Amino acid sequence: MAEYKYKPLNEAAGEIRLLELLPGPFDAPIRIRIKNSVLSKDTVPQYEALSYAWGDPSDRLNITVQRTKVLGVNFAFTRRWFEQPRHRSTLSISRNLFEALRHIRQQRHDTVLWIDQICVDQKNLEERGNQVLRMPEIYSLAQGVTVWLGPESEDSDIAMKTFNEIGPDVIMDWRIWDCRVNPSSSLHAHGLVLNSQQRLSITNMLSRLWFKRLWVVQEICLTRKPVSMICGFKSMSLTDFSNAVCYLRRHDYWVDATQKQRDLLVGAIKMAQLRMFAHSGCKMSSVLQDTRNRECSDPRDRVYAVLSLLPPEERLDIHPDYTASASSVFERVVMQTLERQARLEVLSCCSIKDRVVGAPSWVPDWSVDPKIAALSVPAAGLCAKAHAYSMSNGVLAVTGVSVTVVHEVKDDLLRKIPEGRTESAEVFRQLLSSLVGKDVSKLQPLCVVLCAGFVSDKTIPFESTRPSSADVLDYLTRLYGWSLLESAEPPEMSYSSLLVIRVINMMTNGRSLITTADGRLGLAPKGTIPGDVVCVVLGCHSPLVLRPNNNLSHQVVGACYIDSLMTGEALLGELPRNWMLVSKYYPEHNISHYVLLDGDTGKTHVQDPRLGPLPAGWRIQNHKEENAISRYVNDISGEDAGYRDPRLEPDALKACGVDIQEFRLV
Repeated sequence: MAEYKYKPLNEAAGEIRLLELLPGPFDAPIRIRIKNSVLSKDTVPQYEALSYAWGDPSDRLNITVQRTKVLGVNFAFTRRWFEQPRHRSTLSISRNLFEALRHIRQQRHDTVLWIDQICVDQKNLEERGNQVLRMPEIYSLAQGVTVWLGPESEDSDIAMKTFNEIGPDVIMDWRIWDCRVNPSSSLHAHGLVLNSQQRLSITNMLSRLWFKRLWVVQEICLTRKPVSMICGFKSMSLTDFSNAVCYLRRHDYWVDATQKQRDLLVGAIKMAQLRMFAHSGCKMSSVLQDTRNRECSDPRDRVYAVLSLLPPEERLDIHPDYTASASSVFERVVMQTLERQARLEVLSCCSIKDRVVGAPSWVPDWSVDPKIAALSVPAAGLCAKAHAYSMSNGVLAVTGVSVTVVHEVKDDLLRKIPEGRTESAEVFRQLLSSLVGKDVSKLQPLCVVLCAGFVSDKTIPFESTRPSSADVLDYLTRLYGWSLLESAEPPEMSYSSLLVIRVINMMTNGRSLITTADGRLGLAPKGTIPGDVVCVVLGCHSPLVLRPNNNLSHQVVGACYIDSLMTGEALLGELPRNWMLVSKYYPEHNISHYVLLDGDTGKTHVQDPRLGPLPAGWRIQNHKEENAISRYVNDISGEDAGYRDPRLEPDALKACGVDIQEFRLV
């Protein structure tokens, strides 16, 4: 049989392709029909969308495509018509999709599906880009989405059964990260005890390729219809699966889990969170960061696959174009964020190490997963508007403050801390001996830096999955006391001690301890060297390490954590005593924003007490989220600055004595 030739789409009329999976027994050859159909808000054909992983691109099987024909009543003639070779052709698909079609196929009825590998001519780059742009519409208008996890294995049924037993009994409020068990359920009455076989089956299930792929995030986030997850001949709902993994995060499973098991569970939870919060409060930089460890075959899809997850105010004027280079796509994200939103937090995604895509250092290489955790609640640049412009030869001029210079990099002191009582104590002994010595006053600042602000008291409501600052200080104080003795047993470990170790491992991975010329202690990305400059760039939330070049330009090394810079101190000086920056969740808006907490009164404030009155003509505008974040408008000029505070403009900061400079990034 000849190879199938696609009929061109009339994209002006809104056409997509749908496939009809013809009925048959499980082992029968796969037969489909492909037809062009108009899809619009007014014309919605009945179909389901499939979410799956392509699998090995070289492992392929052929299926039969039958020509669509208006059938008459003469069955014998119809059968003979289909059996003629000229009315049939072949289409090569991946083995994993072939298995999916076998399991989804009905015995007696056609199944109408949209599947990217079949419904998009993958060899036509223009069509591919246009259809990628329509995927939000395709998935959101589908009757439902079916997730294919893969064929059954020797323990997959055990994992599916475990998820199906846990999920329906869990009540999850994603808005406040509240996971409760239905009081009338058997899970509440008897609890959950997982045997070794169940634990292994969960690990194997979460290790499947579908959970690693990037495109599947969009596919399940775009629909509010039911999502069914199929593995072999077993199924579960996405809701039950999401509830189950969140329950396991707070169960003994998490305490006893290996690093691999925790990483797999966190990946599944992040996917569930993205589904709940897509289109409400997501920023491009955070979505790109959260999906950076997911796999895709084309680096440009790092951007294209997440565009539809953004709320309208965050969307960029970027359309899938597979003729453009990855570096040009990544650069466009930076420039669009700057031009449309006056923000530069994407600079915090930059890393000078392990770059693959050839681009200036100020363009993040999203094709590489740096395996470095995002900094928690950074606000070094506060709500300042980015002041930057593109120069010739790939130079980006940005405005900010040069704070200090890296004096020493202590690469040898940070290594992964084992979770065993004795082994972890020995690692901490070396760390405390080198950085604290006999000066106990250095202990508390070290605790703050090692966790890089990832503590529960910097969130409202408190996140129980993080240790508190008191937990960190208590555990390291006990270790410090033990380290001064020669023969004593290491202190006992509690669950909070385990949380402390895990958070320190997470936040120090891929980072080095640094000291600066003015005596500050911090964490900086691997690759930082003495002489690098610590700066705060307007429009970027995190402090940045920049490397001076001989021609007065700088390279971006990456984002850093220095506690005395994380709440705008470089621009406004220190906060009042007992005030701190926290991330507060607002369930009525389904968003989180950083606010300032007055520790004496317990009240949170949107306005910074260090700022003076607004300049002439400016006022705070009333809006639906005004209890979470301020918007600024100028009644004289008519300018709408959005969330960008006019008191943080370069001229206003210079008038207050701040040494504002221009940095030329290359």
